[in-house]
Amino acid sequence: MRHAAGTTTLPAPAIRVVALGPHALDLLLSLGIQPVGYGEAAQLNLRQYGSPIRQIRYLGSRVTGAPTYVGDRFKPNLEVIASLRPDLIVGEHFAQDTYPALNAIAPTLLFRGTHSGDWQKTLPVLARAVNRTERAAQVIRQRAAAADRARQTLPAWLRGRRALIVWNAGGATRDLYTVLGPADWTGGYFQNLGLTLDLPGRQDPSLGEGYLKLSSEGLSATRAEAIFVIASAKNTAAQARRDWQANPFAQRLPASRAGHVYFLDMQLFGRLRGPTAEDLMTRELTRTLR
Repeated sequence: MRHAAGTTTLPAPAIRVVALGPHALDLLLSLGIQPVGYGEAAQLNLRQYGSPIRQIRYLGSRVTGAPTYVGDRFKPNLEVIASLRPDLIVGEHFAQDTYPALNAIAPTLLFRGTHSGDWQKTLPVLARAVNRTERAAQVIRQRAAAADRARQTLPAWLRGRRALIVWNAGGATRDLYTVLGPADWTGGYFQNLGLTLDLPGRQDPSLGEGYLKLSSEGLSATRAEAIFVIASAKNTAAQARRDWQANPFAQRLPASRAGHVYFLDMQLFGRLRGPTAEDLMTRELTRTLR
């Protein structure tokens, strides 16, 4: 089966699977697979996980086993992974440098999950590896139906309106905003809800996802009727709100004056990027927009 790092053949359906990162975990859990090992970002300073993985917000309560922590999701501890005797290792394309070493331990699938529609393409591939093809088709159908329902349940004032979706890392960069376009997974999610994405400024050709960067002053170019600020890196939604309220440029925007600026968590709206995340995002948006 083809994936972002090459072609992998499995001698038999995998049972013992290591998940490298929250995106891989989302995909596996959606297929009903509990991992025997899990890797996360090194900067989170995590050690050993319990049962469930409570440190993984939004997914931890769905983990019923006690997966072993294998270190950084891009450069995991190979000895620990080997000790788990996995049949399959699943991660993202960011771990390509480690792919040869991982593939020497067990068949490894690295997926791209950062673009709109990615998980719908990769879930069937993963499903073949774990003998859950019917489950994958069911998940895709259910999520498509749920997206249709979500479009109908948006507040009437927001349907079809122009929306600005931005990341903000806070701290020293609290006055910089990364604009998300339709090719980006998060931007694509909002566009699929029926919103028209506002893309002020100029496109950065060095970024494959088509991200655009704005300063606080550059926000004045937006024509958005609603703005969604996603707190990234070490920022929090609460701090992003405080920074926005203290920003005179942001406060002059029509969306601010109308009370249509919303602050969301990057863990849910940008790191998981799978079918479980989409379901939880829709629930969170429904609650936020009330």
